Amino acid sequence: MKTLSKAALLAAGLVASSATWAVGTPAGTIISNTATATFDDPATGTTGVTSSDSADLTVLELISVNVTAENTTPVVTEAGDTQQVLTFTVTNTGNGSEAFNLDATNLAGDEIDAENIQVYIDTNGDGELDAGDQLLTAGSTINLDANASNPDATVFVVVDIPAAGNVGDTADIQLAATSNTPGAVTGTPGDLLAGEGTGVSDAVVGNNVTDSASATFTIGEPPTEATVNIEKTVASRVDPFGGTTDIPGTVVTYQIAVEVVGGDVENLVITDSIPSQMQYVADSVTVDGATQTDAADGDITSVTGADVSVNLGSVATGTDIVIQLKAEIR
Repeated sequence: MKTLSKAALLAAGLVASSATWAVGTPAGTIISNTATATFDDPATGTTGVTSSDSADLTVLELISVNVTAENTTPVVTEAGDTQQVLTFTVTNTGNGSEAFNLDATNLAGDEIDAENIQVYIDTNGDGELDAGDQLLTAGSTINLDANASNPDATVFVVVDIPAAGNVGDTADIQLAATSNTPGAVTGTPGDLLAGEGTGVSDAVVGNNVTDSASATFTIGEPPTEATVNIEKTVASRVDPFGGTTDIPGTVVTYQIAVEVVGGDVENLVITDSIPSQMQYVADSVTVDGATQTDAADGDITSVTGADVSVNLGSVATGTDIVIQLKAEIR
């Protein structure tokens, strides 16, 4: 019997099983086969039946494993990020319960090496790295059955990205699974391993007593912080005599220029409270020239007393919006 271990861990991982499932007759199964002869005896007028002795054979354990990287495209991260995750699936593709050592390592040929590599087993089966998962320590192993109840394991390789990394740099991580059965790694496919079977005396070295897969982190552009610039000005004024003086009765048109830069924003609301020395002019709000109503109805503007609210919602970076409203000097 063997056990799955994470001997020299260094890598990444996260879920969705696409690996080959364990197949074949379970190790230890006894297959019995007999031959039967039926005949007629003309001398006695009887029919006879004769059966052979049973030819029995016992199915040995075939040792085989498959490792699949679930992150098929590079996982985008940032320089200096910690606890970054790659997901792998390790599957026992043999026909007996088997233990494997897991080894996560940096591959050569990329720009940076990940740091503080750790390997976790998705113990609670929720597909997410969390407190319920088991950190594998060096030299530990994990057993995988050869049946539908537990043929595979989701493995998370968790790393830190060096702070010295540059945009576009990649870190390639490999996860290898190796049979823990004595003699499996040094043997060649078809070799008999006496006394090393699961549920049976012997095991046989398969084509994949060791398998590996790799996945990649890449450093992307760091996100920029979204900013909303807002500027309120007097667009025009009309006094009771047709002029532009600020006296009681003058109607002032205010303009609010809104600019979103640096990133998209959500739930953007512009609020304007009319001063007590002024009276808001009903239904005077426009947004980019489109007339709004004061009621909380289908448009994006609502007015409660002296408070005017414009709900712009989700706004993409680079967007400019112009809001106008009118108020009369008391």
